Amino acid sequence: MDRRKEDRSKFYDFGLFTLFLMCGVLTFVFPIVIKELYSTMYIVFIPILYLITVTLIYSNKNLKSYFPVFLAFLVASFVYSPQLFLGPGTTIEAKVYTTFFTALLVVLPIVFITKISGKEMSSIYINKGNLRLGLIIGLTTFLFFLITSVPASIWIFGGKEIPSDRLISLVPWIAIFVFFNAIKEEILFRGLFLKKYEHFLGATPSNFLQAAIFSLAHLYLPFDFFLPIYLILTFLLGLGFGAVMQKTDSALAAILFHAGADIPVILSVFSLLS
Repeated sequence: MDRRKEDRSKFYDFGLFTLFLMCGVLTFVFPIVIKELYSTMYIVFIPILYLITVTLIYSNKNLKSYFPVFLAFLVASFVYSPQLFLGPGTTIEAKVYTTFFTALLVVLPIVFITKISGKEMSSIYINKGNLRLGLIIGLTTFLFFLITSVPASIWIFGGKEIPSDRLISLVPWIAIFVFFNAIKEEILFRGLFLKKYEHFLGATPSNFLQAAIFSLAHLYLPFDFFLPIYLILTFLLGLGFGAVMQKTDSALAAILFHAGADIPVILSVFSLLS
């Protein structure tokens, strides 16, 4: 009897993992891969679908425990898809301004909805957590990527060599881009979801789930790179960001880690625009 209960529990967990993964694909992947003709219709449709879902769940006492995670998908669909209309920008300045604006577009509504729903900011990892450990991990990883960013941008991401004076002039633009992009993605992909996943799946499966969704959301390629390797790389980084967030109980270390990892990537992109 106990064995059958255990098997049912594993089947249930696998079913939830698959359901949440499918919701992640609907929210973060389809908007970037469907054809342009249908993208506007889809971007309007998916928040409506989630709104209907959360309304039905909230009105059913047997399903109410699922309300927070589906509300998170509703919020994510509401803030994620509209930013796609802005486009990535074709100049360094445009890319930075777009990243800054979309970070505000994503993070502020998430914070506002968390507040009005009565949840603490710690529920989305906006808190000190283990500050000492967070700073040690965050600054160490950030400095590693910073020190290795120039050769990595050329050898791994196909960027061009940039003269030192031009590189210095790009530092403020790179700093704004990587920090605001890291804040946006850490709050959106992990802060908003991790604790809600953990309520059903536990820490490790939840981290794998968010990393898979995070990786698939990078199906577009901003530079010449082999797609499977790129997806594996973003998956492994997603695992690292999530593990650090769970370990420190704060987004701080993950944001610093993520910002550092973005430096060689955006340096390669900027080098091709210089």
